[in-house]
Amino acid sequence: MTSSNEYGYNSWELIVTVDHQYEEEQKEFTLRVSGDLHIGGVMLKLVEQINLSRDWSDYALWWEQKKCWLLKTHWTLDKCGVQADAKLLFTTQHKMLRLCLPNMKTVRLKVSFSSVVFKAVSDICKTLNIRRSEELSLLKQSEDTLKKKKKKDKNNKEPVIEDILNLYNSPVISGSPASPGLYSKTMIPIYDPVNGTPVSSTITWFSDSPLTAPNCNILAFSHPSCPPETLAEMYQPRTLADKAKLNAGWLDSSRSLMEQGVQEDDQLLLRFKYYAFFDLNPKYHLSKLSLSSEAQDFTNESEVDEVEAALSNLEVTLEGGKMDNTLEDITDIPKLADNLRLFRPKKLMLKAFKQYWFVFKDTSVSYFKNKEAGQGEPIEKLNLKAAKGKTMADSSYQPEVHKILSFLRMKNRTTSPQAVSDPESVDMKPERFVSPRYAKKYKSKQLTARILEAHQNVAQMPLVEAKLRFIQAWQSLPEFGLTYYIVRFKGSKKDDLLGVSYNRLIRIDAATGDPITTWRFSSMKQWNVNWEIRQVAIEFDQNVSIAFTCLSADCKVVHEYIGGYIFLSTRSKDQNETLDEDLFHKLTGGQE
Repeated sequence: MTSSNEYGYNSWELIVTVDHQYEEEQKEFTLRVSGDLHIGGVMLKLVEQINLSRDWSDYALWWEQKKCWLLKTHWTLDKCGVQADAKLLFTTQHKMLRLCLPNMKTVRLKVSFSSVVFKAVSDICKTLNIRRSEELSLLKQSEDTLKKKKKKDKNNKEPVIEDILNLYNSPVISGSPASPGLYSKTMIPIYDPVNGTPVSSTITWFSDSPLTAPNCNILAFSHPSCPPETLAEMYQPRTLADKAKLNAGWLDSSRSLMEQGVQEDDQLLLRFKYYAFFDLNPKYHLSKLSLSSEAQDFTNESEVDEVEAALSNLEVTLEGGKMDNTLEDITDIPKLADNLRLFRPKKLMLKAFKQYWFVFKDTSVSYFKNKEAGQGEPIEKLNLKAAKGKTMADSSYQPEVHKILSFLRMKNRTTSPQAVSDPESVDMKPERFVSPRYAKKYKSKQLTARILEAHQNVAQMPLVEAKLRFIQAWQSLPEFGLTYYIVRFKGSKKDDLLGVSYNRLIRIDAATGDPITTWRFSSMKQWNVNWEIRQVAIEFDQNVSIAFTCLSADCKVVHEYIGGYIFLSTRSKDQNETLDEDLFHKLTGGQE
């Protein structure tokens, strides 16, 4: 396009629309400008021509065709590329937005529509007194969720009244341990059990030894569970593919809300995006919500016997048999052996998985045709050279076994005489403790009895320790921390699922849900994105390379997830550290 400077100092007309609430006043103005006029000068000319006495400090120019803000006021129109055909909007940078918080409460507050989402979320968290804003982000509701809500509202004859806390006049404040913040208005306030002062809802640092942390008792004053009515209204994905579609709604942290099509008074979800928590309270809250809302799968009732049998077998294996001929040689190396399925991809092969007898000893894994052949030569022996951790011959093995056994004993049904014999005498709403699927399957009396029975396993524990055990059980679930995307790997003719976790990537069979390959971030050398063909390429140690295109979301979403987890892994244990926003954008930024 020809620059206006090529025509000397000739000026041209620029049409600007002003977004104000005065209906009787003019909203469209024509300015005579030249290409060397800077953005600040355009705004000054416009305000003089509007001739309205009001505060214009929050206003900025929005370029409708390019979907971008003109915030660099020292740039000229030529440098910005603005010509006579440009349609500019003079509008406020801070607008009202409805946010559904992690505790399912909805608030309405002013948010910056011109700042990048990473900065906007940081400001929101300061207002709501939520620590560690880098762990959260904004999520657009999926089309399936909106369709379900519209259908329900259409069938409901009574008008729907939304319970929204309006924070219109609330300033952006910095969260501090001595202030409960505005977030406490949507939750039960939490108080320090030592001095009685209100504290932040996410103040507790999850250290290596949580029970010895000075503020760990704050976990005992957690927030109530979501009511069954709220859980019933939530969209519940049935398959891994449905979960992958939900994750397509994450907003780009490197772009502003307005650049991503968000309008004033739209509703977004403020959610914990990464399963890498700095504090303990949000971890416990999210574990309860993910299980009760069925966002994370757990074993069905029909599978309980099989799972308990497997756990019992593991418990016996770890404890060891009481044989008379027990080896007393301290140099004897323990081993683990069991039937496992091995995936060996081959062409023209319908059944990719095949069962073998595996033996893990020292730093190697060997597999045999069956258990009987375990004394002979293995089919193949794999050396775990780059494995993380210690061998079972290490002195820390037995303490770790005892720790696992104490955790496994929680599954056993107690026969304590303190167990409540009459569930009807207990004032309890079991629907608050189980998912809607189980609430429909069993009667309240049955659920109450099972809950009270399970409670006896932890009744003698301190409350904080019991909750830590709950978090430990949640983290042991197969799907913990996995975010799914539908992808097509380079060279493959079918779609697969990609699971992104805090420390690894997993390729998953979309049809069966079985994991195929795992790549750990610790072995990642580099990754890049080809923005033209929207392909993510990752290189690992030992000359392993993968490439894939994302089908259920933009490749920028997956790219940001990988970079975000690496960014969170760089945080130190210093609670007062300043957030390195530049590093975050270097790891997660796009092609700009």
